[in-house]
Amino acid sequence: MNTQTSFVVFAILAAIGWDAANAHTMGLGSCPKVEPLKDFNMDKFMGEWYVIQKFATSSSCMKYNFTKGSDDKMRLVQTRQHFILDTIGVDHTYTYTGVLTVPDTDKASRMRVKFPLNIAGEADFVVFMTDYEQYAGIFTCQKILFGHTKSSSILSRQPTLDKVIVNQIRQKLEEEGVDPDDFSTVDQANCRSQEDTSLNVKIDDKTFSAKNVAGVVKKIGGAVGSGLEKGNVAIKVLKKIF
Repeated sequence: MNTQTSFVVFAILAAIGWDAANAHTMGLGSCPKVEPLKDFNMDKFMGEWYVIQKFATSSSCMKYNFTKGSDDKMRLVQTRQHFILDTIGVDHTYTYTGVLTVPDTDKASRMRVKFPLNIAGEADFVVFMTDYEQYAGIFTCQKILFGHTKSSSILSRQPTLDKVIVNQIRQKLEEEGVDPDDFSTVDQANCRSQEDTSLNVKIDDKTFSAKNVAGVVKKIGGAVGSGLEKGNVAIKVLKKIF
């Protein structure tokens, strides 16, 4: 990679790490006590969901897929188009996978989630509303020094969700003491599948070996190198990040 390509690649990697760690809002004190859904059925909840709204995000085409692997671990696979890579015109998908655990099976809707870029460790993961077939509301929160970080997502089995249901989920969250004005709308139009993209960035608990990091850098570098031919990408990236 030449100097300009290397600069852009590492700016993108830094932005991806920052975005993954900070797509939350901060607050003082302990996490809000959002009540988990009673009589929760994880088997019915599994599968793919479209993210209709989420706290503080600029990404588009976001989906959550709840899966269980051969190792019997539950995973949350987040797929989206990252706004930084969109800026430089790279056809891509970005996949970020966390591991879910259930500390108390009697309260199965109150889970813990661990994502590889979250250096603070596990976070609370609460399903507070769902009918399993149309909609769901989830809330995450993590205690940090001097306060907490929190996020929430409104999910749908389809790319759109009736505004009446969206408002009901927002109202429920507000009743639990969480400000719904932190939601951003996620654009689900003109989304690409992994088969239709030239770059698939995957971040999971296996990514951070030297070999795998080098592979991610090489893949992004090749895509960025092509994008540099279309204009001054370094300036575009800096403007988008800062």
